[in-house]
Amino acid sequence: MFNVTRIVHLVRGSDPDDFETRTRTTVDAIGTAVTVVGRTLPGTINGGDLIAHLQFADRDEWLRVRPGVDELLASPSVEKMYGVEYYGGTTGRASGADPGTLYRTLLVRVDPSATTGSLEHFERDILSMPRHISSMRAWRLSPVEASTGPVSWTHVWEQEFREVGDVTGQYLDHPVHWAVVDRWFDPECPEVVVRDRVCHTFCAVDRAVIGG
Repeated sequence: MFNVTRIVHLVRGSDPDDFETRTRTTVDAIGTAVTVVGRTLPGTINGGDLIAHLQFADRDEWLRVRPGVDELLASPSVEKMYGVEYYGGTTGRASGADPGTLYRTLLVRVDPSATTGSLEHFERDILSMPRHISSMRAWRLSPVEASTGPVSWTHVWEQEFREVGDVTGQYLDHPVHWAVVDRWFDPECPEVVVRDRVCHTFCAVDRAVIGG
C-alpha cells in the first residue's frame, strides 16, 4: 500500500472543528482503503492539530486525487504542514492483538551524512522495541519516498496502542527507549544520526491502521 500522511498545524484562532469536518468530507469522498482524520491529543511534540493518514493501492491512485487534498491544505486556516508519502516498510503486529484505539506516528530526518552502517544499526534498534514494549499492538518502520513542508523527513515510525498512557508511559519511559534508541537522537552522543527536531504525534482511531 502507498501511504500519505499530513500533519496539519492550524493558524491560531482558526476553528479546528470546522477544519476537521472539511478534511473528513474531502477524504471520505476519495474513498481510500484506510482513512484516519483525527485531532491530535495532549502530549505530542511538534505534532500539529490534526493528523490525516490515507492509504492507496499505489502512488498513481494518490496522484489522481492529490489536487483536492492539496487545495484543502492551502486553506488560510493552515499555518504549516508536515507531509510524507511512502510505501509501507517493515511491519508487525503482536500475536492475537486487537487493533489499537490510538495511532501514533513519528517523523524523523536522518542526517544525510550518516554512514550506511549507522543507518542500518539505527533501524535495527528501532525495530527491536516491539520485543520489549508489550503495549505496542502494531508497528511499521518505513523510508520516506517524498516529503512536503519545511522538513525533509526520511523515516516514519508508526504504532497502534490502546491509550495515550501507553505512549507517554511505557513506550517513552521504557529502558529500551532511553538506553538503546535515544542515543541516535541525542546530540551529545557520538552515535547521533537524527539532527532535526522530530514530529511525535498521535490521535484516537476506530480501526486498524497498520496492516489494515
